[in-house]
Amino acid sequence: MAEDKTKSIHSGHRERMRGRFLKDPDLEGFAEHEILELMLFFIFPRGDTNAMAHRLLDTFGSVSAVVNAPVEKLAKVSDMGQNSAVMLKMLSSVAKYLNKQEFLHIDVRDTSRLSEYLKAMFAGEMTERFVVMTVSSNMRISTVEQVTVGGESVVYPDLRELAKAVFNSAEENIILVHNHPGGNSKPSQDDIILTRKIMQYFSPFGINVLDHFVVGRNSVSSMRACGFIYDTEC
Repeated sequence: MAEDKTKSIHSGHRERMRGRFLKDPDLEGFAEHEILELMLFFIFPRGDTNAMAHRLLDTFGSVSAVVNAPVEKLAKVSDMGQNSAVMLKMLSSVAKYLNKQEFLHIDVRDTSRLSEYLKAMFAGEMTERFVVMTVSSNMRISTVEQVTVGGESVVYPDLRELAKAVFNSAEENIILVHNHPGGNSKPSQDDIILTRKIMQYFSPFGINVLDHFVVGRNSVSSMRACGFIYDTEC
């Protein structure tokens, strides 16, 4: 009888959580462990996911850090395992993909909305990534391609890989983006030199570098706005 009562408690808890989610799909009234519980419902169809959610938060510190953690580290959390870690990572990846799709065709001249998109793109990232966005003639984002993944410090893109991503799109305008996971968004001297090198590389092909954004933990900086890009205009 005790086992049935426990199952009933867990079942009721899940139903209550689902009911709360239907009333609050933006999750504004949910604590971090409750958000993780909702995700874990799909991975562990039975049992108490509350303890697992707390273990994940104790290990990584936040929901963002959990979903951005490597599968190998997720799998080491007690009772998680490899398959469950892969499933959790998959849910995170789908969410990121949907976010990218939602903003894919934004007008790049809307710097406020573009900055929000970039913050979401790099949220919780612990490694530096270099991304190129191709831009249509009406200033809408056409494609978003990751070119290079580095460590916690500077990442230098391979110009051949960068060129491949750009030329495959057939667009003449591009925006460069990379993040500073451990610091602010102020462009470094290396960032400035790299940007000008890329501009010189693409110039003979008629490709315009409209901007290079640097995404920090809490801010986004535009090299154009900082005065480091001055020979092309949007």
